[in-house]
Amino acid sequence: MSRRILVLAAAALGALSLAACNDDKATTAGQPAASPAPSAATSAAASSAPSASAKGSGSPKPSSSAKAAAGAVPDICKIVSKAEINMLTGEQVTLMTDDGGATPASRYCQWQLSQGQVTIAVSLETRENFDVRNKQATAVPGIGTTAYSLAGHLYVWQGGRDVDVYVSSESSDAANLSVAKRAAQQLLPRLEAAAK
Repeated sequence: MSRRILVLAAAALGALSLAACNDDKATTAGQPAASPAPSAATSAAASSAPSASAKGSGSPKPSSSAKAAAGAVPDICKIVSKAEINMLTGEQVTLMTDDGGATPASRYCQWQLSQGQVTIAVSLETRENFDVRNKQATAVPGIGTTAYSLAGHLYVWQGGRDVDVYVSSESSDAANLSVAKRAAQQLLPRLEAAAK
């Protein structure tokens, strides 16, 4: 009987260790294990983007000059439709969450899918601050003025805006990045048009 208790205790300890490892992997990858819908622009940045220390290696400077130069950020949920997200991912949108316009300098929209999610966050940012990057960032040519990927996110800078696209609907990181690129390419001209 004591052997059975030892086996059960060992199994329980192993399960707890495995759960802790999975939580650590999710945290170090810059993605939460479960992705609840954020309720404001500030929580969008916290839940869908790596922290400043993960994204950049130095302390970014305030982006007040970007705010003055670029104007307000439009409502992302209004310039990217559910139908477009369906087409980009091949999945059905089951829930769309809008930031509600809490701040004119930062907006996001999140689409929960039948499998996965897409989150697009846009904030006013200087090129100088955008260029402060984590050493693990990988350059992504051909999108915006400059772009890179990090921890499952595609970051694009153009016209005083930092666009963060996160996709988790595909079977691989490369496939998710491909969808994120297409989403960014559709979004960038609309942001430029909305700024005029």
